[in-house]
Amino acid sequence: MKGISGRIQGIYRDTLYGAGGRLRRDSGWRSNTILDGCRLLLAGFMTNETAGGIAGLAVGQGDAAWDSEGVPAASPSATTALVNRFNPPIPFAELDVVYLDANDQVVTGPSSRLQITATLNPGYPTPIAAASSYPLREFGLFGSLNGEDILINTIRHPVLHKDESSTLIRVIRLYF
Repeated sequence: MKGISGRIQGIYRDTLYGAGGRLRRDSGWRSNTILDGCRLLLAGFMTNETAGGIAGLAVGQGDAAWDSEGVPAASPSATTALVNRFNPPIPFAELDVVYLDANDQVVTGPSSRLQITATLNPGYPTPIAAASSYPLREFGLFGSLNGEDILINTIRHPVLHKDESSTLIRVIRLYF
């Protein structure tokens, strides 16, 4: 897809808390990948298609080979799904979504900036068999267009082991 100035951008931040609320990891703000699916969803809104906006957030294991070979960047035009998705995803109703102003402060009305916060509470996702943790390597925001899930934003990252007692707070900011 041909690039146009004023591109859509996204960043995310992970904070992982252990039992008792002790901070174990803070990723700092990092870039994520806006996919062509986001542009399709926006075009669907503009043409009165049945576009449902953000439907939820999914996490996944990605590919274990990324641990030794390096994490490949997601392709904005070719990435349409997570590599190894955990089900069920976190539905929109369980996400905290707010508008931000130019200084990333929460505002009440629509703006060109969104912040989506997902809290992965203890026990979610469930640890994989024979392990005491779930190896997170990817996440994605999904929208709904004409009744179909469409991946609109994703990130692939080095493995983050989330055990049953920890809480991960993932904050995503989208700038339109």
